[in-house]
Amino acid sequence: MNESRVFSNQKVLDRLEELDVLLIKADNTDKLQSINDDLKRYGRANLPVNLVVPADPDAPIIVMPEVFGPDDALQALKEAEALGK
Repeated sequence: MNESRVFSNQKVLDRLEELDVLLIKADNTDKLQSINDDLKRYGRANLPVNLVVPADPDAPIIVMPEVFGPDDALQALKEAEALGK
């Protein structure tokens, strides 16, 4: 749902491009322990999990709600940009 609502939204796509954001999509078909460890770290049991990682490695990672909209994504990007400075 987030993929179709958020990541096809032109404002979000434009902002991602402006910030030179790298989108990564994980697949856990093989039930990799590393992905399961990351899911636990972020308090989730399943994919998808959407994270916004600021440029500053010491800044906290923003864990998006399970369901969110374009405005939520834009706000998280704004917060990450401020944290990354």
